[in-house]
Amino acid sequence: MKRNFLRFLTGVCLLLTTSIIHAVTVAPSLQSKTGMVTAAHPLAAQAGAEILEKGGNAVDAAIAVSLALGVVEPYASGLGGEGYMVAVMADGRELAIDFRSTAPALANYENLNKAGKIRDVRYTPKGYCVAGVPAGIGEALELASLPLKVLAAPAIRLAEEGFEVNETFSSVNMDRWEILFANAPDFLNDGMPWAAGETYRNPALARTLKIIADKGVVAFYKGELSDNLDRFMKENDGWARKSDMQGYRALAKTPIRGTYRGYELSVPGSPVGGPRILATLNILEHFNLSIMNWADPLAIHIMQEAMILTSLDQRRWLGDPETNSYIPEKGYISKEYARQRVMRIDLSRASDPATWYTERVGDPGPYENGASYVDVMLEARQKSVIEGATQDAPPSTTHFSVVDQAGNAVAWTQTISSFFGTGNMVDGYFLNNELGNFKSTPVEGSPINLEPGRRPRTTIAPMIVKKDGKVRWVLGSPGAGRIGSTVIEILVNLIDFDMNLELAIRTPKFTGYDSYKEIQLEDDFPQKTVDLLEALGHKVKRYDHPDLYFGGPNAIAVKDGVLTGVGSIRRHGGAAAPEAQTGE
Repeated sequence: MKRNFLRFLTGVCLLLTTSIIHAVTVAPSLQSKTGMVTAAHPLAAQAGAEILEKGGNAVDAAIAVSLALGVVEPYASGLGGEGYMVAVMADGRELAIDFRSTAPALANYENLNKAGKIRDVRYTPKGYCVAGVPAGIGEALELASLPLKVLAAPAIRLAEEGFEVNETFSSVNMDRWEILFANAPDFLNDGMPWAAGETYRNPALARTLKIIADKGVVAFYKGELSDNLDRFMKENDGWARKSDMQGYRALAKTPIRGTYRGYELSVPGSPVGGPRILATLNILEHFNLSIMNWADPLAIHIMQEAMILTSLDQRRWLGDPETNSYIPEKGYISKEYARQRVMRIDLSRASDPATWYTERVGDPGPYENGASYVDVMLEARQKSVIEGATQDAPPSTTHFSVVDQAGNAVAWTQTISSFFGTGNMVDGYFLNNELGNFKSTPVEGSPINLEPGRRPRTTIAPMIVKKDGKVRWVLGSPGAGRIGSTVIEILVNLIDFDMNLELAIRTPKFTGYDSYKEIQLEDDFPQKTVDLLEALGHKVKRYDHPDLYFGGPNAIAVKDGVLTGVGSIRRHGGAAAPEAQTGE
């Protein structure tokens, strides 16, 4: 049996014995009426459920999960990382918090040219962008009901007392052993990778968390902790400085909204992947997918071609709206623009990757002010834009979802970019390597040229889906370039193919992204499906099912007052609820 599937089964077996600690139930999937948390690690989900059990709301629980994940999944996120949160509160308020990292003042092309290319600095301190997770937590506290000391307590306990290393932790540790041995040998177990079943403790991180819990998140940016990072950067030829830390701000925004077949979606805006989700669904609305199924090669072909179109446009046009004067996001997510783009899909053959950047990039700009596709096309204002592909990213990042008993909902994705980021560790947390998400060399007009203070673009897309104004699903996924395709396929599985949440997540996944010149799919698709895709002109690359490469969604469904939580099957995730509940 294949190695990844064995790991999956091992993780499920470890979790099938439901644990009840602090009046909290933890299992791979759960149903509850008292609140729900799903996360990529059961102990992080448990931390959030503990906060719900103490009377905290969904935002309180989300903060606890964020901090706990930095302990139990130090390779995927943490205080040295960044992310985006979307919250829909029971009283109707909606909030998005952009805590994406920013390029430090010394990060410019003049300095980069002296150091080499972005790939040359990716696993050095130069690859670090100013972290946003602590500031995001600080902004989220505005909606919280409990003090930070209470919310940080589970993470501090895990860091001090330690926890049992699982298969995912061990596997990622082994995959990145050389980088860790060179950059953070103290993290390793006497120079060796941590093995499943061993106990990992992080007293340095426990101390850092205590400082933040006692003095607030400002201590990360202006106090002792920022002094430590500043000193590390100067001693190791990095670019970030305390002045960069002091100038960082998380941004409170309103989610952007869209619809798909009567469902309402609240997603984060640029520079992350929310707009692409809406743009893709706008195209898919023109096809009656409900008469097909998840393995229908025509459905896969349509979705693949739609996702290629939207990723091409995202790459060309979208970026940090704070540092770019022109980001045509409204046009990009408009239903009218989708009508023009749907005409580029040939149902009888796959598009040629050689033509993607020269012939298939669109121009959403004319749709910014609500123009109709008829007028735009008649005036022939569409442009052809050339821009090369950017470096692919690893299947890192982490996502979690929370819904409390009152109906408040939070979708939260955070990351340090590559697994273990730069591989450098300061005060118990790893430093992100988000600098790798900028252009290695400047391209005229690109919204992701390297610029001090700019937030890099990434594909993360936490979201909340409503029906008739009520929360129906909370979801998101890690997975770099696979995030968009995985989330879109889950939504199509739920809405068009009428699957329940667990089946929608378990069903094999495929990619649709312009960095990949082939369809990458998990190998449980029928052979006839693969044969016809190849007959249509698609190149196919197969992976084990389930494979970590395709992300690890952690999601919650809400129906008739019952919350169903499903932890990621590809990352040994878990669901947790306050009070003893029975697993599905």
